[in-house]
Amino acid sequence: MTFQELFIANLKDLRKSRKISQEKLADMCDSSQGYIAEIEVGKKFPSPEMIEKIASALEIESYCLFQNNAEANVRNLTPLQRQEIINKIHEAASKIINHY
Repeated sequence: MTFQELFIANLKDLRKSRKISQEKLADMCDSSQGYIAEIEVGKKFPSPEMIEKIASALEIESYCLFQNNAEANVRNLTPLQRQEIINKIHEAASKIINHY
């Protein structure tokens, strides 16, 4: 996987996991939906400034867009997603404890 392909895959995954449309991301980055689409299909590659805007909109550090490992996925969770996971773990633990 190339550097650009990794960036694109991470961008798409993060955007979709946060339920952010290309149009919404463009608005958050003071850009256009067409430009975001061109980035996601590999026609364009964003400037460092735009990478920072995208990362900020996705609530991550910019380097996370270039990581290629499962551990990075955990760090890329939003605070709300982390809290949801914690709540599910607590619920599951309570069910186990109450069962015994």
